[in-house]
Amino acid sequence: MRHSVSVTCCALLVSSFSLAYAADVPGGTVLAEKQELVRHIKDEPASLDPAKAVGLPEIQVIRDLFEGLVNQNEKGEIIPGVASQWKSNDNRIWTFTLRDDAQWADGTPVTAQDFVYSWQRLVDPKTLSPFAWFAALAGITNAQAIIDGKVTPDQLGVSAVDAHTLRVQLDKPLPWFASLTASFAFYPVQKANVESGKDWMKPGKLIGNGAYVLKERVVNEKLVVVPNTHYWDNAKTVLQKVTFLPINQESAATKRYLAGDIDITESFPKNMYQKLLKDIPGQVYTPPQLGTYYYAFNTQKGPTADSRVRLALSMTIDRRLDGGKSLRYR
Repeated sequence: MRHSVSVTCCALLVSSFSLAYAADVPGGTVLAEKQELVRHIKDEPASLDPAKAVGLPEIQVIRDLFEGLVNQNEKGEIIPGVASQWKSNDNRIWTFTLRDDAQWADGTPVTAQDFVYSWQRLVDPKTLSPFAWFAALAGITNAQAIIDGKVTPDQLGVSAVDAHTLRVQLDKPLPWFASLTASFAFYPVQKANVESGKDWMKPGKLIGNGAYVLKERVVNEKLVVVPNTHYWDNAKTVLQKVTFLPINQESAATKRYLAGDIDITESFPKNMYQKLLKDIPGQVYTPPQLGTYYYAFNTQKGPTADSRVRLALSMTIDRRLDGGKSLRYR
């Protein structure tokens, strides 16, 4: 199996749009007999609940277990997910038509009401979702007011016209709203599954609508997913087993990769970049990514409350060095 090592230096929100979807295998391609993949993730997933996801470790697993209205392909283009089509005449009122064959892993249909429930749950203060703000950023009507506890979740600007038609109302026109629904924050969850008990995310109990189902999980050791036979595009699912290994030390993950235990690393020690590029040039992958990284300082207390201190800190940054050195990894 061909290996690849990747450098990840993008922002969380941007990276979270890179979703899993079925593969289109070019004609004449001869696939390996054993279609299994072992992936490195940087830590044990904090939660497999899309509304509770915080970082990349859980998001990378969640995107295999759930699917949103739209997906994003390898070129960054928006493609259909659960929604087969979408439209808006004014970029404020959006209508998504759900595909008839979208199903949960238990064989029941994925409906517009599932999205209504999931999005209302996302912004409900009781859920304590770390990404509830994303619904407000997307401009969904009343999202911020619900998050602030001023109105109830059922006032969110989303409704089910019928089983396969979802209507979304925004505070103001947003031409790219459809692309935002590729975010894991907008993934649907099955109400009956969520309300079945605190163990609903465990193997054999978690019911997603993505290309894979959770087969096994050993905390701090591995998570194993296998194809979801009820996934609408399961016929194009190539990998028959994906194993995620949470390893928080980049050096340890790199050693296991070089030993052949791992097929893809999430990252590696940056001081090894040049050596790896020389030793295994065809296996080092630095993807083009757009993101923002920043430090937030306390402007009310402590030394950084003084604007002169903040200015001095800003002046210590050699922006020419940053642009010349950091961008060489592109």
